[in-house]
Amino acid sequence: MASSEEKFDGMLLAMAQQHPGGVVELLDTFFSFLARKTDFYTGAPKETSEMMVIEKFKKYQNIAVAEQEKKKAEYEELEKKKQERLKKKEMEEKKAANVPKIKELTEEEANALEKKLSKDSDDSKQPEEVEKMEDDEEDGKNKGKVKPNAGNGCDFEKYRWTQSLQEVEVSVKIL
Repeated sequence: MASSEEKFDGMLLAMAQQHPGGVVELLDTFFSFLARKTDFYTGAPKETSEMMVIEKFKKYQNIAVAEQEKKKAEYEELEKKKQERLKKKEMEEKKAANVPKIKELTEEEANALEKKLSKDSDDSKQPEEVEKMEDDEEDGKNKGKVKPNAGNGCDFEKYRWTQSLQEVEVSVKIL
């Protein structure tokens, strides 16, 4: 049914474009055609032709209104999904901002970390001595300052820290 209706769309659009008064003039031309070239008004009782026009008008009015409501519902659904995605994204960004950077360790993890740190501190004692010697050799500008470790932080007796642009990691020896 849709394809048989659509086959006249080109002609009807051309006719509509020829009417500067819009739909009102197009309807006037159509009903004038029916009066001049058909027996639409005289071939049946007067009420019959009027009922046919009203029946077809209501049929396509209902179709057009239903289609409009469907499009409106789809648009609202898309907007709702868009808003939900935006809210979800905002919530994720807030969660990411509120994620704690300090992690609580279990006893096993703490023991493993302590062993690792004790190894690292034993290895790092030698470079500290070299750093102090290099400090003495410089022109005195950096004398007494501690040089950063490989993680762009510093190693001390009871703790050490490293840093990057996004995070800082602090390791503390528990005695």
